Amino acid sequence: MSIFSLDEEICKLTVNGSCAVLDDEDDFEHDFSSDLWHKNLLSVEPKAEAPKQFLKASPASISSNMTRRRRSSLYDKMSVNTPPNTRRFALSTQEQKDGNDSNNSSYCSPSVLQKHGMRSLEDFKPIRVLGRGAYGKVLLVRDSHTHRLYAMKQLKKAEILIHEDKSSDTEETKDDALEKRLERTFAERIILSQLEHPNIVKLFYSFHDHHKLYLVLQFIPGGELFYHLKEQGTLDENTVTFYAAEISCALKFLHERGIVYRDLKPENCLLDERGHLVLTDFGLSKKSAADSDTPERSDIDGDALNSHSGEPVNKLYSIIGTPEYCAPEILEGKPYTQNCDWYSLGCLVFDMLIGKPPYTGVNHKVILGKILKDKTPKIPSYLSEGMKDYLGALLKKDVTKRWDVDKFWDSDGPKQKKKKAGQAKTTSYRAHFVFRKINWDKLETGELQKSSVGPILPIITNWELAENFDAEFTEMRLDSQADDGRIDILPVNTKFEHKDVFKGFSYVASSSYLDRHFL
Repeated sequence: MSIFSLDEEICKLTVNGSCAVLDDEDDFEHDFSSDLWHKNLLSVEPKAEAPKQFLKASPASISSNMTRRRRSSLYDKMSVNTPPNTRRFALSTQEQKDGNDSNNSSYCSPSVLQKHGMRSLEDFKPIRVLGRGAYGKVLLVRDSHTHRLYAMKQLKKAEILIHEDKSSDTEETKDDALEKRLERTFAERIILSQLEHPNIVKLFYSFHDHHKLYLVLQFIPGGELFYHLKEQGTLDENTVTFYAAEISCALKFLHERGIVYRDLKPENCLLDERGHLVLTDFGLSKKSAADSDTPERSDIDGDALNSHSGEPVNKLYSIIGTPEYCAPEILEGKPYTQNCDWYSLGCLVFDMLIGKPPYTGVNHKVILGKILKDKTPKIPSYLSEGMKDYLGALLKKDVTKRWDVDKFWDSDGPKQKKKKAGQAKTTSYRAHFVFRKINWDKLETGELQKSSVGPILPIITNWELAENFDAEFTEMRLDSQADDGRIDILPVNTKFEHKDVFKGFSYVASSSYLDRHFL
């Protein structure tokens, strides 16, 4: 073909799809069915096409286009701006019938919903690993009946029942240690089965077999806050304030129900597909004994679980949690209350702004030594005055001088005539200057989470790829020998009553609860 000449050949220019085609008799003498020279690159699914005036689509090709597979339901949950010159295909009659005129891939027929009940491991197909710890793994799984995606947390029974502790010589001490481990094992199952909050992960099923305990949880595709911090380094104050407000709402919700979280850290904060923060991993949480009779949504095994609830949360003693984010009173072994969670929030906010927690060390003793040595944590001068004031009020090592957020959540305390240095803050938490852009009413009711996106919007092209989780886990083999090895969890010297210690663990959420979060 000759060189393009504007004054002579512009009239030959035609548009085919998203491509400019120059009509030239010399260039179109061969068969296009075997050798296509241009492609529609702007389509959702790029496909080679020939100029319409030279090739006529066959009825078979039209039929194949009309019956192609539907788009992922991911696009139904996001606002998608369709590029120009792209082609959309209508669903066939059979597909519409099967989908009940719904584009949601989690839709299931009434016959499948009737099967909703006791679950087993065979009902879920593993896709990839999301995380791993001393307890076992967290897997991304697909429900074989409804094709819904869940995060399945697996706990090894052997790690709970057979735990060598050389310091526990007497049989009574060993029994107490076992009871403590059982209590913490049941904590997540009991607590999550009674909660429903937009910033707290949802529990849908729990069950167990001879080797493991399984918690089937809501899959949060945005990944850990820790992952995003690792990618971005630090976050700006507006972003940090937004997530601090969402965490605060979740903590206040828990404290009102007599629950202390005790393990607030970036690894336990997930981001959903809209960029909102969700708390997960309640294995170290503690529920007040006074509230242990709270009815649950559904129980399968039927036994009361009160035997696994411990002392009231107004005085706790366990040295538990991640040292870098633990309150000083926990590290010192002193009695502590739910106020320890607000200190942990201060550490997390500090970490998001600076890139590391206020105090770090090889163990909790080193960290405690640094805390006791400093009168106050060293807050960088480049932070705003409002943020300095906020962090200073939460990171007080003396609990009596620390901001009592639960008490002063939305109201000021009595005004004192003379303010003393280091005195505890008594002003409203919600009214603090750093939260001036937060709509607390919408945030607490969950309306904000549904109507807007967060400051960090995770990139998600396919939910099954788990793109926002660490490749160290997602590339891990599902059939690793370390987790498939089977051992006898009930040896000869194990007491007979240990066979029933996990009775009451199984749980199934109601169908209406599932529908609220999937349909």
